Amino acid sequence: MHINSGTKLLVDSSIKPVDGNLLLTQVNGEYGVFRLVTILRHGLESLIDKSEFIPFGDEFVDDEIVIEGVVTFIIYDAKNEVFDDTVVF
Repeated sequence: MHINSGTKLLVDSSIKPVDGNLLLTQVNGEYGVFRLVTILRHGLESLIDKSEFIPFGDEFVDDEIVIEGVVTFIIYDAKNEVFDDTVVF
């Protein structure tokens, strides 16, 4: 997802997460961004290591994981060239 150091995330805690959303989470007290997966399996998929998956049942309940909100925008620092400048038509 090209979320590098210095990248800004706009997070909305009022949105109900759905399959495919990126979520800002706290896992064991550490912040991270995971993709919510609810089709075929239920859990949080790491964006860094696809083999890292935190499963949960139909009802998400886990004292070790806190969902802070849904990532709605990713803002890149253009002066540091940490963005994808590929033109898409």
